[in-house]
Amino acid sequence: MIDIGASLKFHREEKGISQSELAKLTGLTQQNISRWEHNVHIPNAHDCAILARFYDISIDYLIGLENEDGSKNWIDSN
Repeated sequence: MIDIGASLKFHREEKGISQSELAKLTGLTQQNISRWEHNVHIPNAHDCAILARFYDISIDYLIGLENEDGSKNWIDSN
């Protein structure tokens, strides 16, 4: 299973910004960013698009379904 929260946190920290800074730069709320990173909720498609555009990466890479080189991380369905 892919840990979406860990992937979201990784990309934010790789950019060197706090949750509050990310919220200000994207128009998302810091509360939602925290909930996503702690896997309390998952971001909807629109919010993923905002984050992917901000980080200049694909949505698949953002949520951990794709590696940096573009190869896929397939979810084990068993």
